[in-house]
Amino acid sequence: MKQVTMRVKLTFAFLMTVLFSLALVGLFANLFLGRQFERYTRDKLQNTIESTVSQVTALYARDGRWEMASLDEAGMNLLTDGLILRIEDTAGTVVWDAQAHNNGMCMRILENMAQNMQSYQANFQGGYEEQSFPAVVGGLTVGTITVGYYGPYYYSDADLQFLQTLNSLLLVAGAIALLACVLLGAYLARRLSKPITDVISAAGKIAGGDYGERLAPTGNTAELSALSHAVNSLADSLEQQEALRRRLTADVAHELRTPLTTLQSTVEAMLDGVWEPNEQHLSSCREEILRLTKMVDELGALARYESDTLTLNCESFDLAQLARQTAQNCESAAQKKGVSLTVSGEETRVYADRDKIGQVLMNLLHNALKFTPAGGTISVETGMQSDTAILRVRDTGCGIAPEDLPFIFERFYRADPSRTRETGGSGIGLAIAQAIAKAHGGEVQAQSSVGAGSTFTLVLPNHPHSL
Repeated sequence: MKQVTMRVKLTFAFLMTVLFSLALVGLFANLFLGRQFERYTRDKLQNTIESTVSQVTALYARDGRWEMASLDEAGMNLLTDGLILRIEDTAGTVVWDAQAHNNGMCMRILENMAQNMQSYQANFQGGYEEQSFPAVVGGLTVGTITVGYYGPYYYSDADLQFLQTLNSLLLVAGAIALLACVLLGAYLARRLSKPITDVISAAGKIAGGDYGERLAPTGNTAELSALSHAVNSLADSLEQQEALRRRLTADVAHELRTPLTTLQSTVEAMLDGVWEPNEQHLSSCREEILRLTKMVDELGALARYESDTLTLNCESFDLAQLARQTAQNCESAAQKKGVSLTVSGEETRVYADRDKIGQVLMNLLHNALKFTPAGGTISVETGMQSDTAILRVRDTGCGIAPEDLPFIFERFYRADPSRTRETGGSGIGLAIAQAIAKAHGGEVQAQSSVGAGSTFTLVLPNHPHSL
């Protein structure tokens, strides 16, 4: 099925609306004008009849007789206006009758009136009607004046010509209005559809990989502005995701290259007979394999923690107790390095996944141990602030530069690229910690000063979090 563009649909909809409006306006205008003209015709006929009575009464002579010559002239003139005159005296004797004077002309006039009305209104119900008035002269009634006509009203040739002209003008005005509306509808459709067309074009470019495409503001239309903003936000997100994907690919390749190169060199050296396949060399290979396995496991765990389908086994527990238990597990490593490790804080109840929160704390402690020199201190503190639970890990290590601080929770990020894997790790631990915290509706915050140490703060809501 062939699809129709929005511009065509908008133009058609606007045109149909205009046509419907013009039809309604034309219908009501026709009804209104018809009734108004009918009323005008009735009033004009009645005024003509009353004027005729006055004029005919004035033809009564002072000697008590009607002026017949004048009646003949007046009666024939009235026929041209469609009025049929008859005069009777007080005894009922006909003094003058247009039908008796010229019945053929009277019939033609009535037939013409009937044809005029039938041409205007096919179902018009009309016929011959009469109105009688007393002829009063000097306060005395001298007879009866009867005026006959085609009724209840009629249109003359001039009236029909006027109506025809009026209808023609209405048709011309409607045609001009329709043409103007078509042009206006096409213009408005173009104006309305252009922003959407621009959105489609931009979306197509974004879908093709051009994430730098952006839409300009679209004026004062709220919906279109919101749509443009949404597309621009989508482009920003995709651009960031693409940059992250490329960096992740490069970082993973870099992280895998070194241990794989070490393994390849060691194995080739043993195959070539340069090295003996003794316990030392095999142990080195095993360490590199374990390093690779750990990194793959961490990447898999990070992907799970960042997914929307992560399931948390939440329960209520004491965060301070978990901090003491985790610190005990790191005590031997701290003593070996010559770092003092302390835990403080009162009971802090939280509703969370105990194992995953323990992993966050372990990652923060390992990170602190890596960068705290011998003689330094690491302290763990727990407590409540308002409706949130707080866990802080402070160290007196080398600290983090201000320019590096916003990126430390990104995967594979190392503030000092020269650090080895032994000192810098894989660069995934903090990313995992942040992902777990956000899965609980919280976050990990970082503060640091170069040469003075760093503070990592885990903030958790003190209520069940909707997952």
